[in-house]
Amino acid sequence: MTEQVLLSKQHVFGPADICAMQEALESALAALAFSFAKEGPDSLTREEIARAILRYAARGERNPGRLSDRALRDLAPRPAYWVANKLERLTA
Repeated sequence: MTEQVLLSKQHVFGPADICAMQEALESALAALAFSFAKEGPDSLTREEIARAILRYAARGERNPGRLSDRALRDLAPRPAYWVANKLERLTA
């Protein structure tokens, strides 16, 4: 199922589900904090992580650790971009 189709369907999450997703988001952002120094992850990165968590939660995953891990793995191919972007800012 594509992300567009998945996100176009309505999903109802209960309070426990929302708490699990919030915990997963906080955990993922904390794991990325060292990569972004003081600024923390940019809004685009935070949005991508949140979308990934929602996508996996919509598929039925409710474990905060697995939600966080899977969302971070979705971003895994991009570390070179983060490093290059960080270096550009430091040398500018």
